[in-house]
Amino acid sequence: MESDLRQDDSPFHEGERDVQTRLGVRDKIEAFARRVVRDYMPEQHREFYAGLPFLLMGSIDAEGRPWASLLAGPSGFLSSPDPRTLEVHTRPLVGDPLSLSLKERAEVGLLGIELETRRRNRLTGRIESTGPDGFVVSIKQAFGNCPQYIQRRAVKFLPESGGSREGPAVTRGDRFDDHVRALIERSDTLFIATSYVSDRTAASHGADVSHRGGKPGFVRVENDRSFVFPDFAGNNHFNTLGNLQLNPKAGVLFVDFVTRDLVYMTGVAEVVWEGEEVRAFAGAERLIRFRADEVIRAERSLPLRFDFGDYSPMLAQTGDWTEARERIVADKERNQFVPYEVSDVKRESETISSFYLHRVDGRASASYEPGQFLPVRIRIPSVGEAVTRTYTLSTAPGQGHYRLSIKREEGNAVVSNFLHTNAKPGFRLEAMAPRGKFVLDRTSERPVVLVSAGVGITPMMAMLEFIVGEGRRTRNFRRVFFIHGARNGKEQAFGGYVRKLATEHESVTAHVRLSRPGKGDRLGETYDSEGRVNVDLLKSVLPLDDYEFYLCGPGSFMRSLYGDLLSLGVRPERIHTESFGPSMLLEPPMKEAIPGIAKSSDADPVPVRFAASEIDAEWVPDAGTLLELAEAAGLNPDFSCRSGICGTCATKVKCGAVDYLEDPVAALADDEVLLCCATPRSADNPESCGENRGLVLEL
Repeated sequence: MESDLRQDDSPFHEGERDVQTRLGVRDKIEAFARRVVRDYMPEQHREFYAGLPFLLMGSIDAEGRPWASLLAGPSGFLSSPDPRTLEVHTRPLVGDPLSLSLKERAEVGLLGIELETRRRNRLTGRIESTGPDGFVVSIKQAFGNCPQYIQRRAVKFLPESGGSREGPAVTRGDRFDDHVRALIERSDTLFIATSYVSDRTAASHGADVSHRGGKPGFVRVENDRSFVFPDFAGNNHFNTLGNLQLNPKAGVLFVDFVTRDLVYMTGVAEVVWEGEEVRAFAGAERLIRFRADEVIRAERSLPLRFDFGDYSPMLAQTGDWTEARERIVADKERNQFVPYEVSDVKRESETISSFYLHRVDGRASASYEPGQFLPVRIRIPSVGEAVTRTYTLSTAPGQGHYRLSIKREEGNAVVSNFLHTNAKPGFRLEAMAPRGKFVLDRTSERPVVLVSAGVGITPMMAMLEFIVGEGRRTRNFRRVFFIHGARNGKEQAFGGYVRKLATEHESVTAHVRLSRPGKGDRLGETYDSEGRVNVDLLKSVLPLDDYEFYLCGPGSFMRSLYGDLLSLGVRPERIHTESFGPSMLLEPPMKEAIPGIAKSSDADPVPVRFAASEIDAEWVPDAGTLLELAEAAGLNPDFSCRSGICGTCATKVKCGAVDYLEDPVAALADDEVLLCCATPRSADNPESCGENRGLVLEL
C-alpha cells in the first residue's frame, strides 16, 4: 500500500529530534524510521491486533493531562476493516478516566503488546466515532517496537469477571496509599502515557503510550507522591522522552497481574540525564522521575488472567536499586581496602587462571570501566607482611563479580604463584575500587581494534565483552576486531570463548596468531595464522577505515606496533596503550587537563629540577602529574599502577612540596613522593627551593 507521507516529512517532532541529537542517533534513526514508520497498518499488524486480548491506550483529558489505560476483550474485539482503521469493540473498564475523554476527534496513542511472544506494535491516531459498544480509530502512524524488557506471560480473557460492569471498588486520591505503594514496589512492568500538543498538523501530534519493564522493584518509591525508575536502551525513537522534552505532563498505569487491580495516575515527569544514581544502576541510560497529582485504584477490575512465564533475558544486563545504592557507597569508599572472597577459579590455559571475587559482606562492588585494574592486598606467610599488587579486570562491568585472570609466572613471582597455589574458593584477600587510565572510550563510534599478546589479553576481554554486551542491550553493535598473539594453543586463554562471540556476532572479527603452534593446534579451527602479531597482520585483517587501536602486551611488542602504526599515519590519539612488566614510554603522552590537578596554582608555572639527571623542567597544569612531566622530559622512572597504590614510582624530595590528586595508598617515607599522582606546589610557598626552583627531586 502506498503511504501518504511525503519524502520530506519526518516521522518525529522537534522534541524527539532534540533528544535524538543529544544522544547521537539523529541521522541514523531518521533514515531508519522513514522506512518503517507508516501512516497505515501493514497486513501483519492488522492480523496481530485482531488476535490480542487487550490493548493499551494513551489519552488526554479535558485538563490536558495524559492517562494510560488498558482495554480488554475476547479475541477479535479489535478488528481492522482497512489498513487505516482500527475498530475497538469494548468500553473502558470501571474507574478508567478514559471514559470521560473518549470522544470523537480525540487524539490517542495505542500499544498492542502480546506478552507471550514479547511482540508489540505502536499506533497514533484519532477517534473517528464512538458507540455503545466501542469506538473507531483513524490511524496516523504505525510502527513495530522492539521486544526488550517484556516479561513473558500467558493471557486469558475472563468474560465471567464482568470487569466492565459495576462492582469493582474504586478509590481516588492524590497520594499513594499502602496498597498502591506495595504494588509499585513489586512491579516489573508499567505503562507511561505522554503527549505532544504543539503542532496539530504533525503526524505525531496527540497522545502516546509506551511500555517499561525491569526486575521486580525496578521502580523506587521516593515518597507518597513520587517514584523514579531507570530508562534502559530502546528503539531510539524516544517518543516518550521527546514528549517530556516539551511537555512534562504524563500518566502511568500499573497492573497487578495477580489480583487484577489497576492503578491509574496522572502528574508530571522529568528526565534525570546524569548523576551518581544513573551511573550506579546497571543498564540505565537515564532515570525518569514521576510525581502524581491524581491516583485512581480500581480493585479486581481487569477481566484477564495472567500466568507468568519468565523474565526478559535483557534484565540480566540490568541492576536494581539495592545494588545501585551499595555501588554508590562503594564508589565513595574507593580508597579503602575491602575484604573479598574467591568464589570460583577457572583455568583458562596452562599458565592463566581466572579468579572470581565477591565482597565478603555480600554488597555490590564499586563500578569500573573496561580496561581498568584492581588493586589487591594479600597476606603471604612467607613474606611476613601484606603485599599489594594490581591485576587487570578481565570481564565487563555489571557482572556481579570481579574477575582477575592471572598468569603463573616463572622465577620469583611470589604473589602470582601464591595465588595459583592457594587461592581456592573461600580464599580471602582485600581489594580497593578499580582504577586506571587505560579504558575503552565509550563516546567514540569508530571501529575498535583490540591487539594483545600473552596475558595482555585480560583488558581486551573486558573491552570485548562490554562492546558485545552493549550491542545486545542497545542493538547498536560497534565493529570490533580482536587480534591476539600467543605461543601455542595451550597458552592461549579464552580462545574458544572469543571464537564463539565472533561466530554469534557479525560485528566481531577474531584473529589468533600462534608463534609456535603445538600438536593439538589446528589452522582455521584453533588459530588463524602463524608468526608474531605485527603491522603486516593488522593490514591484512583490517579493512581500510578510521579505527581506535588498543594495545596491550610486552614492551617489545608494544614498541614495534606503536611505531609502525604511527608510520602508517595513525594519529597518536587513536592509539591507546597499556603495558605489563617494566615501565615503558612509547611516546610523550597527550596532555589533557586533569580534574583537580592543582590545589594551589592554576596559572603560574612551577620550576622542577630532576637532580640526578640534571634536567630542568617547567610544570603547568596541563603537563599532568610529575610522572608525566618526567616522561615528557625524556626520563623513564619506574612505575606500575599509576594510581598511588603500588609505590613503585616513589622518589625522594630534596626540597619543595607537592599536592596529591588523590591521597596515596602506598606507604611513603617523610621525604618521598609518588610521582604518578602528585603535582608540585607553587614556587612561592614556604617549602619551595627558592626563586628559581619550586621542587627538586632526586631522579
